[in-house]
Amino acid sequence: MNFSKNIDFDLKRFFLWWGRELSFWIPERLKQALSDKTGYIFLHITAEKIKFSSLIEGQRKTIAELAFNEEGLAQAQKLLEENEDVKKAHLILRLSSEQAIKKILYLPAAAKGNIKQVVSFELDKYTPFSTDQIYFALKPLGKEENGQVKVLLVLTPRDILDAIYLQLNDAGIYPDIVDYDEEANNFNEDLDIYNLLPERERPVKNKIEQTLTWLFGFILLVLVVAVLVFPVWHEAQNVDSLKQQIKQLKKDTEFVQSQQLEIDQIVDETEQLNQVKKNTPALLEIINTLSHLIENDTWMTHLQFKQGRLQLQGQSPTAEALIGVLEASPLFSNVRFVSPLTKDKRTGLERFQISINVNTPGDADEE
Repeated sequence: MNFSKNIDFDLKRFFLWWGRELSFWIPERLKQALSDKTGYIFLHITAEKIKFSSLIEGQRKTIAELAFNEEGLAQAQKLLEENEDVKKAHLILRLSSEQAIKKILYLPAAAKGNIKQVVSFELDKYTPFSTDQIYFALKPLGKEENGQVKVLLVLTPRDILDAIYLQLNDAGIYPDIVDYDEEANNFNEDLDIYNLLPERERPVKNKIEQTLTWLFGFILLVLVVAVLVFPVWHEAQNVDSLKQQIKQLKKDTEFVQSQQLEIDQIVDETEQLNQVKKNTPALLEIINTLSHLIENDTWMTHLQFKQGRLQLQGQSPTAEALIGVLEASPLFSNVRFVSPLTKDKRTGLERFQISINVNTPGDADEE
């Protein structure tokens, strides 16, 4: 058995793979909280039109096809600003075969550590272009049996990409990544994502976001059991606390309701008393009116006032004249005898019993 063979272990690729696998354990809401980008929006641009398609939560669909002119770009900007899914997604400019080319290179294994520098120095050897004429990107594809490194070279002329990018920028559209349709990045599977967009135009990476993602992955790996148990315990504590708060609030609510009922009852009774007082003439006013209307030769032996009716009993030399006298007052109405007149033999006066409706202040005013 030969133990002298070197083990080719790419530590960077391992951590990229490990981080992606850990991300599956991270709740979707937390992912969205740590990152302001979710999903992918692809732009395919030709001389005539601009096509929008999306890859969000594994679902791919065409969003819109617009003319590649000033009006179409304005519509595209509006689409990016108003659609929340589109607004939060990574924006990918995907070049066609007329805008970019690809080439497979086989480089010595010794060049693996600085592939980009090696290709930059020998670019005119692999392509008919110089470095100042193109933008290019490299993607390792694996190691060959003969010890060479297989590399994908994707390039686009600078004047083509700059022209497209300038028009997009003028419309307020800023792609995150530029790739080639025939060698498109697989954002769900690839560990190495190539990007034709110049470094100066790329969005600044959120270092806080990356640090928090790695930190959470490490904590999740080490404390997976605690992560599963703690939320349950914490929620149980919250539930108990909420139950106590609800119990106290219930007591306070019942007390407030009872107080409110008492207040409402007192208010109702007060209003009823005020209404009765308003609609009922004062007994003093009734007696005062009678004393002014009835002559001194008439005597009253009994007076009763109940539920708006006044009962008078007494003696008078001319009892029949009392009806007209009493009805002359706006305070009284429906004045009538309730029993026949009789003569008192001792005094010689007529006994009478009269019933009178006493008007309320409102009735009196109407009359």
